[in-house]
Amino acid sequence: MAETKHSGIRCVIVTPESTILDIRARSVSLPLFDGQRGVARGHAPFIGRLGAGEVRIVPEQGAEGGPRLFFAEGGFVEVGHDAVTIITQRAIPGDKLSAAEAKAELERLRSAPAIGDEAIEERLKAEEIARALARAAAHAR
Repeated sequence: MAETKHSGIRCVIVTPESTILDIRARSVSLPLFDGQRGVARGHAPFIGRLGAGEVRIVPEQGAEGGPRLFFAEGGFVEVGHDAVTIITQRAIPGDKLSAAEAKAELERLRSAPAIGDEAIEERLKAEEIARALARAAAHAR
């Protein structure tokens, strides 16, 4: 039985509900809490905390379709020499993102009153996520 050789890395995106994606990729760009980071085969292993933002996956050469975009809302990533596993609360495929809905949500958040330190902190975090979602939706089109 012949073994298939892959030049890329395995990329898996998991939410509490299901496995959203499991493909071979040439590279993956991740939204870490402190900025974007690119990963390809042979990358040094690490575990990182995700921020809200775009996960951009370039499929392995010969695979159908172009780069795939997802919006991830926080979580964690584990990178090995030939695998990237993303564990996130929410992952939305780029073709399901709506820039208009994301902008409307951001405006709704900005106009809602927030009284007290906890409420203000929660609203600021929600606004940050909504801005990241709007950016991802704009890039998905």
